[in-house]
Amino acid sequence: MLRHKKRGFTLIELLVVIAIIAVLVALLLPAVQQAREAARRSQCKNNLKQYGLGLASYEETNKQFPGGGSGDWDWGTRPGIGWQVRILPFMDQVTLYEKVDMNSNAAWDSCYQTDASGNCTQRVRHKQVPYALCPSDSAQHTYNTDWVPTNYNGSLGSQRTPPANGACNLFLTPNTHYEEPQGNADHGNDIVGNNISGAFGRMQAGFPIAAFTDGMSNTILVGEMLPHCDLSHTPSWWQHNTQGNAHASTVVPINTMTTCRGEPNPEYPACTDPANWNISWGFRSRHTGGAQFLFGDGTVRFLSQNIDYRTYQNMGGRRDNQVVNLPAD
Repeated sequence: MLRHKKRGFTLIELLVVIAIIAVLVALLLPAVQQAREAARRSQCKNNLKQYGLGLASYEETNKQFPGGGSGDWDWGTRPGIGWQVRILPFMDQVTLYEKVDMNSNAAWDSCYQTDASGNCTQRVRHKQVPYALCPSDSAQHTYNTDWVPTNYNGSLGSQRTPPANGACNLFLTPNTHYEEPQGNADHGNDIVGNNISGAFGRMQAGFPIAAFTDGMSNTILVGEMLPHCDLSHTPSWWQHNTQGNAHASTVVPINTMTTCRGEPNPEYPACTDPANWNISWGFRSRHTGGAQFLFGDGTVRFLSQNIDYRTYQNMGGRRDNQVVNLPAD
C-alpha cells in the first residue's frame, strides 16, 4: 500500500507568511489609529458643542454670558469661581452646583461629601463633569491629583499677555499681536471689561450678545488647550485663576508647544518657562494640524495651526470691526 508523505511548511515559506502578516499589520495599524483618533476628535467636538448649549442657555436666562471670575485685584472676594462653574446648572449638573457655597470666598473648596462623622471626604473641586476632557489628550489625568483638569478654555481674544518675568515678549506688539485699546488689560484683568478683546476676562465682567459687534458666528468663545503647557496655574476649571477659566488668547499661534512640559524641539528654546504667559497662554490640542474651537453661534470649527495670523486675531476679538472669512468645515 502506497503512503503519501505529508508535506509541511518549509522555513522559507513560513518566513514569507510571517512577512506578509507583518506587512498587513503595518498597513492596518495606521488606519486603526486614524479611526480611533477620528472618534476621539468627534467626542472632543461634541464636548465643545455641550459648552455652546450651556453658554447659550446661561445667556438666555441672564441676558449676558458668564463672567470669567469674581473679585477685585486681590482675588479675595466671594465666591472665587470661574465661568465653567456658573454654567453647571445649564449643563445638567444642578446637583453638583447646589453643593457650591456661593457665600464662601473659596466656593470651589465647598464640601461635596461627608463621612458618617460629618467630616468632609470630598471637595467639589474633586468632582469632574463628563464634557471637560478631550480623549485625545492621554496625559490629562497626570497634571494634578487635587483638582480635576480640563482641556477647554475660555477665550481672552486678541489680548495683551505679558510674561511673569519680563522675558520672551514674542507676541507683545500692539495692533500686531493684540488689539489696542480693546485688548489692553494685562491677562484679561479688567473688572468692568472695557479692555477685554474676547468673550471672557478673568474678572466678573460678563458680556451681552450686543457686545459682540463682529457677530456671534465670527467670534471664538471656547477652544482646546493642553494643561501641561502652563503649569504655573492649576490645571482645572473650578477656580477663577485656574487654567480653564480664561487663560488662553489668540495672540499665541495654535499648537505652539514651547512651554509644554516634556515636549521635544520647542519652537523657542529660550522661552520654555510656563510663566512666560505670552507663549504659554495659547490654544492647543493633540489633533494633528490644529485645534477645535466653539464659536458664538454654537458651531464648532477645526482651525489649522497654519491659519493666517491676522485672521486668527480677528476671530478672537468680538468688536474689532474686521471682516472674517471663516474656513470651510
